Amino acid sequence: MSSTADSIATPLVRGVLGALTSLGIAIAVVVVPALAAQVAGTASTATALDAIIISLNLLILGHGGGIMLSTGAIDGAVTLTPFGLLMLLMMLSAVAMRRVGRALRPVRDDGVLRVGALRDVGSALGMYTLVYAIGLAVLGSIGRSADSSPMVTSALVSGAMVAVTGGLAGLLWSLRREATETVPGVRVLGLLPAPYGDIARSALVAVIGLLGVGMAAVVVMLLLSVPEQSALFDALVPGPIGGLVLALVQLALLPLLAVWALTVMLGGTVGIGTSTGISLTGAETGVLPALPLLGALPGPGSFPAWAWALMILPAIPVALGAVRLVRDVVDLPQRERITAWVAYPVVVIVSVLLVAGLSTGGIGDGRLVHLGPQMSTLALPAIGIVVVTTALVIGVLATPLIPWTRKAYRSMRERIEAAERTERGGDAEPGADGEPGADAAPGADVERGPDASVVAGSAASAASAATDTDAGDIDADGADADDSEAEGGTDADAPEAGDDSALEPDAWTLDAEEPAGSAEPGSWISRRTDH
Repeated sequence: MSSTADSIATPLVRGVLGALTSLGIAIAVVVVPALAAQVAGTASTATALDAIIISLNLLILGHGGGIMLSTGAIDGAVTLTPFGLLMLLMMLSAVAMRRVGRALRPVRDDGVLRVGALRDVGSALGMYTLVYAIGLAVLGSIGRSADSSPMVTSALVSGAMVAVTGGLAGLLWSLRREATETVPGVRVLGLLPAPYGDIARSALVAVIGLLGVGMAAVVVMLLLSVPEQSALFDALVPGPIGGLVLALVQLALLPLLAVWALTVMLGGTVGIGTSTGISLTGAETGVLPALPLLGALPGPGSFPAWAWALMILPAIPVALGAVRLVRDVVDLPQRERITAWVAYPVVVIVSVLLVAGLSTGGIGDGRLVHLGPQMSTLALPAIGIVVVTTALVIGVLATPLIPWTRKAYRSMRERIEAAERTERGGDAEPGADGEPGADAAPGADVERGPDASVVAGSAASAASAATDTDAGDIDADGADADDSEAEGGTDADAPEAGDDSALEPDAWTLDAEEPAGSAEPGSWISRRTDH
């Protein structure tokens, strides 16, 4: 065989082997629990062949296909997909094709796709999808019985969809490589051109967060309804093995209820039968299958007004994804940033509506013919929450709103502080802070500072003492005011009151060099020594 033929045949063979491996594991996942339940069920009249047929029907439902039932209790098509089993089957396809992608080595050591890599990868994925879809259709044809018969066409289509989606995810997963000292790292979303890689990353964060919010709501409801579930479980009397199988069935349906809870929190309505519905306004339910998991559903009645506040919970992961997007595209040109801002809410809305649409279905032609979200009630509120939340995040982080707000706050604070300083200055009384007031003596020298009051008080005391001393000198000479006037003379040492000119410059001095507090009040005033 030539090298060209060998390079073409190798991906095809690997795709076939990957599909057969995935189908084998998927069959084991559903057949083994069914056989265990049949062996342990002493009161059951079903044979091992019946258990295998039931498991194959469940496998078709897990891929998103449909089956026809005619059991008397349920007649008609069953199209409700157990999301847990669907996620498991897609994971099996992803793991199988990841192994194929690693074997084909589409990326060289320098991080660039090798020549012919896309051809090899496409050939492997195409052959994997073809073999997987045909194999599932064959299993659907085998799983026919008097009471049930899978729809072969739906099995073929749903098998192809699971194979393509899971296989493509596995191939992209195989491209991821950690960086070393000699080999550069490869990131799947990093291979997309800007800003589409950033959009995909942010949308993935938002969608996973939304599903997490729905799952958290279901877990809370399950914890609050443990007595009701226990009563339903005891009424079924499944036994140990039957209880384990029942638990696996409920785990397969748990993600489905998470999507339903998310639908309600987004403002939509979930129908659980004809003329029934659960929304934020209230619940209107009817007779339901005796499945313990359904005991977590709320009973009939109206909900309080605060239930509408639950719409805030789905807005949180949408906001987180928008924050991630704004930070990732901050360095891109304006045109690409606008493209990312517009594409992000569109991708999130389409993903939410697609998941909600896949969670719809029915059981038979009776009152359970319509189960799941009512899309007409979900579209408008979901669009509103995603768009408004994204717009708020972009308006806060990607526009000058925050800098402008901070600048306006600082300016307003400065104006307030200036007004307070002006008001305090206007209320201050004269003489405050060391200023000479109206009561200050004319010509008095007032020293500013912390000792100003001491200096001013000392000066006043000295002046008073000087006046008293002069009066004493006059009395000591034996002359009073009347005798002085009669003699027509005045005492040079007794100046008239208010006559400052009688004092010579060196008559009274203020000893500024002497430190404050070193002398008694009045000691800063020195007398003339010629008296």
